[in-house]
Amino acid sequence: MSKNQFTEDKQGMVFSMDLMLALVIITVILGVSANALDVVGSKMEDYAYGNSLERITISGADMLVKTPGSPENWEELYDLGGVTPGLADMNASNVKTHADVLSIRKINRLKESYDELMVGHVIPSYYKSSMVIYPVNTSSEPIFVKNMGDNPDSTEIMVENRTVLCNYFDTSILVFINAQESFQLSQQKQLGEKCPHSGVNGNLSHSNVDYRNVKAGWICYPFRVNQTMLNSTDFYIMTDSDRVKDPSAVWEMDRPENLTENAQLFQNNPILVNGKIKEIMGNNSTVVLWLHVYSSGNPDKSFNTYLAGFPKGTPYEKVKVEYLAPQVCYFVFKVWV
Repeated sequence: MSKNQFTEDKQGMVFSMDLMLALVIITVILGVSANALDVVGSKMEDYAYGNSLERITISGADMLVKTPGSPENWEELYDLGGVTPGLADMNASNVKTHADVLSIRKINRLKESYDELMVGHVIPSYYKSSMVIYPVNTSSEPIFVKNMGDNPDSTEIMVENRTVLCNYFDTSILVFINAQESFQLSQQKQLGEKCPHSGVNGNLSHSNVDYRNVKAGWICYPFRVNQTMLNSTDFYIMTDSDRVKDPSAVWEMDRPENLTENAQLFQNNPILVNGKIKEIMGNNSTVVLWLHVYSSGNPDKSFNTYLAGFPKGTPYEKVKVEYLAPQVCYFVFKVWV
C-alpha cells in the first residue's frame, strides 16, 4: 500500500467519525428540543384549560347570583325546558348592603332539578359542578344545592366564593309598626287609609295619638290576607324586644265591618294568630284586616311590632325576628371536568 493511499484512507476515516459525532449531537439537540416543546405545549394546554375553567366558573357564578333567570318566574314553572336558571331575588332591596340577594324559592327549585337546569345552560355539558350555601349564622344549616360528594377525580377544581344575602326561611312581613314614629308619619304610610276606629266615640276610638309629644296612643296598619295565604303560612305577632317593658302595651286585630275591643297583652315570644285571622275572616276568601298597637309612648320602653309570615310548619324555635331580614351567606360554587 502506497503512502498516498494510506493518507487518503486515514482522511476518510476522520471524516466519517466527524460526521457521526455531528449526527449524534444533532440527534441529542433534536431530542432535547422535542422534549422542551412537549413541556411548553403541556404548560400551554394546562394554562388554556385553567383559564377556560376559571372563566366558566366566574361567569356561571355571575349568572346565578346576579340575575333572576329567564323567565324571571322560572321557579314557578312545571316545564323547565328552555329555562336559564338565576337565583337573584328581584323583589328584595340590597341598597344598604350592596350584596346580591338570593331567593330561597329559586334555590329550592334548582336543588330539585340541578343537572337539568345547569348542564348546557350555565356550564358546558362535559363539566361538573357543586353548589353549597353556608349561612354565617351557624345556628342555621347549610343548603346543599348540589353536593360534591367524594372528591372528584380531577387534578384541578375551580372555586368561586361569593358573599350574598338570602331570605333563608322565605319569610314575609305584612305589617311593621315602629313605635317611635309619629301618628302623622304612620298615617302617610297607610296610603291615605285611616284606621276604622278614627272618629269612633268611647273606648273604641283610636284617634287620640300624638307621639311628637310622647303621649300614649295607637298606631294602626291595614293588611290584606286570603285563604291561600292562611293555608300556606303561619302568621305571628312579634316584637324586636325579648321582653316588652311597657306594661300598658297591647294589640288588637279586627276588620272595618266588625270593630272590636279585644286588647291583648304582648308576650315575650311570638304569638301565633292564624286562628284569630281565620275567625275574623269568617267565610270570606279575601279580606282587609287591621292591626292596632297601643303603647305608652315612653321612648325608653318603645319596641317595634311585626305581623310576620313563616312557611307553614316552620319549627317554632326558628320563628325569630332576625330571620325576617335576609341573612348573610357564603355562596360556594365549584366546577371541574
